[in-house]
Amino acid sequence: MPPIDQTALESLCHNDDGSLKSKSECRASLINKLILEDSIDIDEAENVTDRFLRDRNFWNEPTLEELLKDDPEIQ
Repeated sequence: MPPIDQTALESLCHNDDGSLKSKSECRASLINKLILEDSIDIDEAENVTDRFLRDRNFWNEPTLEELLKDDPEIQ
């Protein structure tokens, strides 16, 4: 798989005025670009998108580790 332009992906998550799109709209745009323009299969496109969104954390969501750290069933 050729390198993916991270800047191009990031731009898909913002509106023309620079504001952040909704997470679902951003995710759909990323997956569509990866499938249609970069010829990546759907499963890999979803994996790349999910990793990208976790790494960027545009919506400042807690990580899975943060969510589970206080769960008494896990400890």
